[in-house]
Amino acid sequence: MMYCANCGTKIESDRCAVCGAASVPPPSTTAHVGRRDPVTGLALAEWGLRVGATIVDGLVLLVPEFLILLAIGLRRTFTTTNPLYFNLAVLAVGGLYSVYFLSRPRGQTIGNRAAKTRVVSASSGDSLTFKTSIIRWLVIGAFSFSYLFYVGVLLAPLDYLWPLWDPRRQTLHDKIAGTIVVLV
Repeated sequence: MMYCANCGTKIESDRCAVCGAASVPPPSTTAHVGRRDPVTGLALAEWGLRVGATIVDGLVLLVPEFLILLAIGLRRTFTTTNPLYFNLAVLAVGGLYSVYFLSRPRGQTIGNRAAKTRVVSASSGDSLTFKTSIIRWLVIGAFSFSYLFYVGVLLAPLDYLWPLWDPRRQTLHDKIAGTIVVLV
C-alpha cells in the first residue's frame, strides 16, 4: 500500500490522483518505529504526539473562540453562572474545524500536521468519511458537553488517557467512531 507524501491519500501508481505528488513507500518501510496496528499494519501515533496535536488545535481555535466571546459579550459571559451559549458556540466551532479537516483526503487537522499524524479508519486505514468524522466529533462533543453536568469530569479525562493502555492506542471516541491515529 502506497501513500502520498503530500496529502496522505492511498495511491496505487507513482503519482497521487488527488494532488499529483510522487508516491512514497508504505510506513512499514520508512524510518517509523514503534507499535503497529494489527489490523491495518500502519504505525500508531504515540500518546504524546496525540496530546501535542490536541494542544496545537486548541491554540488554533483560541482565535475564533475569542471572537465568539466578543460577539456574545465579555461582561455577560463572565457574570452569568451558566455560559451555555458560549459553550455551545465553542463546541460548534470545534466540530466544524474537526469534521472539515478530518474528512479531507489528508485526514489531518492543523495539530495533526504539526505532530505528523493523521486520523484514519480503524478497519481499513483509509481516510475518514464525512459521516465518520461527524460521529467522532459528536462523541468528543458529548464528552466535553457533559462537563456542564459534571459527568465529564470523569469521562473526558478517561477518554484522553485511554490510549496509554489500549493495544491500538485508541481513545474511547476513536473506538466508538471506528478510527485510529497513525504516523504520517
